[in-house]
Amino acid sequence: MRSRYFSFPALFILFLTLLACSDRGDDLRIYEQEKLMMGTIMKIKAVAPGNAEDSTRAAFEAAFGEMSELESEMSEWQSASPVSEVNREAGVKSVKVPDAVVTVTEKALEIATMTDGAFDVTFKTVGQLWNVKERTAPPPQDSIATALALVDYRQIRLDKANSTLYLAKKGMEIGFGGIGKGYAAWRAGEVLKQHGIRNFIINAGGDLYLEGKKDDRFWTSGIKNPDQDNPKPVTTFNVITTCGVATSGNYENFFTWKSERYHHIIDLKTGYPAKGMKSSTVFSSDPAKADAYATAFFIMGYEKALAVVAEDPSVAFILIDSDNKVMRSPNLDQFIQEH
Repeated sequence: MRSRYFSFPALFILFLTLLACSDRGDDLRIYEQEKLMMGTIMKIKAVAPGNAEDSTRAAFEAAFGEMSELESEMSEWQSASPVSEVNREAGVKSVKVPDAVVTVTEKALEIATMTDGAFDVTFKTVGQLWNVKERTAPPPQDSIATALALVDYRQIRLDKANSTLYLAKKGMEIGFGGIGKGYAAWRAGEVLKQHGIRNFIINAGGDLYLEGKKDDRFWTSGIKNPDQDNPKPVTTFNVITTCGVATSGNYENFFTWKSERYHHIIDLKTGYPAKGMKSSTVFSSDPAKADAYATAFFIMGYEKALAVVAEDPSVAFILIDSDNKVMRSPNLDQFIQEH
């Protein structure tokens, strides 16, 4: 699982600042705004007429407001949030939580089941242990074992009827860092659409949610080469349908100890950084799924990821293994058109 400390420049976006011109003031332009929230930079870009600046900015503010409210509800780093209260009351009692927490928890549990725990929102004790921004050596084995004993999504008790959440083991903690940004991007997109904006990109710290086009052309993106000495992207593509796009990689956040690289994506079956992959990019009609499965598929590898896609075709992927082999799911062309 990913820890809280991350950056995702593995996906890049190519933008036009001016799409079409006319003398009527209704030329199509790209408007953009960014704000710091959820521990990262959230950006919105949208195509709208040149004379619609005020209404577009109002839509942006409403979308950012939606994400800010979700952060206050879902953040495990804000002590007053419902999720923080759930963590404090682990092993003690159930906690009443907002609808958004119920929704994200239910989605997280479904994905945890689909991935046999490769994605697990109870990872937080292990994630904190492997803080690669500060570590210079792996944690002691006994510390890893202690942390892993508190990781088990099957110990989450979600009562949808009463909107309560309970962690069965004292000391357990949940964190939505691996799924919350994708969900927030989707909710922000719904707000934009309510304001009449149908052509946009929301960049939630590198996790993307795209809808529509830039004039008559698809939005264009690509996947950064894990070999940071090679500036050429692995691939570039048009995004041909509304979808989320998320990438997890081992080449941004890591430390080196005894000539071995230790990155931040932890295999919760071993308690150590996952091996075998360099990059995992996931496409999904649900950006929260893209967010979560990017982590899970990095850990699971090609064959197991392929089995998930066979069961859930709303997800597709491009994986790059440790030998630089690029592997694609067979349904990829439903989401993108590679150049």
